[in-house]
Amino acid sequence: MTGLISTTLRCFKNALGIHAPEAPAPRLNLGCGHDYREGYVNIDLNSTHRVDLQSDVADLRAIADNSCTEVLAQDVLEHLGRHRSQTALREWNRVLQSGGALFLRVPSLLDLLGLLQHPDWQSYEQQKRLIQCLYGTQGYEGDFHLNGYTETTLRQELADAGFTITRLDVEDGWLFTVTAYKTRHAPPDPILSADSDQAFLEQTYLRLLGREPDASGLQHYLALLTQGIDREAVLDTIAQSEESRHRHAPEEKPA
Repeated sequence: MTGLISTTLRCFKNALGIHAPEAPAPRLNLGCGHDYREGYVNIDLNSTHRVDLQSDVADLRAIADNSCTEVLAQDVLEHLGRHRSQTALREWNRVLQSGGALFLRVPSLLDLLGLLQHPDWQSYEQQKRLIQCLYGTQGYEGDFHLNGYTETTLRQELADAGFTITRLDVEDGWLFTVTAYKTRHAPPDPILSADSDQAFLEQTYLRLLGREPDASGLQHYLALLTQGIDREAVLDTIAQSEESRHRHAPEEKPA
């Protein structure tokens, strides 16, 4: 009876043009750590932080495509491996609406190296601080820096992931601060979301080598994935193999 009343009331409101206000599109604070922000969905892999959603920032499967207006990612991308960070950028592209904003902060390798050589930064404590900026505080699992950027690499990887940069500055002498907007939908490679590591390898072999994986190759790569090597790194290794490069080499035109 309650369901019938609710349905009747909803139909009556619809007939009168009375609609509940839509919830605002979410804004994401990725790798939030201790920086919990009101008005954002605060996301971190570490459950010891205050979070709204515990998740890998490169795998936001709980969030729909084209659903968010903003992604804030400060001091997070450098904690991902070189291959995984490219997937993360594409995952953030996936969840953002067209024209959605990405606010990014990552270390600048060349500026850090410049400070290490600067005459004003030559004391032991200063050098130690800069080395920590380069490699992370390493105070807990996940608090290690696995990647860094130059302006060239950052611009290229954001463009590859469907973003257009409108602002790129250096703060505190060593941190890139970037404002970019989604101008093209560029989600992660779907092969990375295969249901199992074996399915991922079977699809990768078929795509890159045109065949099923041999037993020794399958065992080798399954062991790497079990040890925690990213699928992205395995995909790149197979793509760079002699067999793959030979198969995908451009055909020579007859003289």
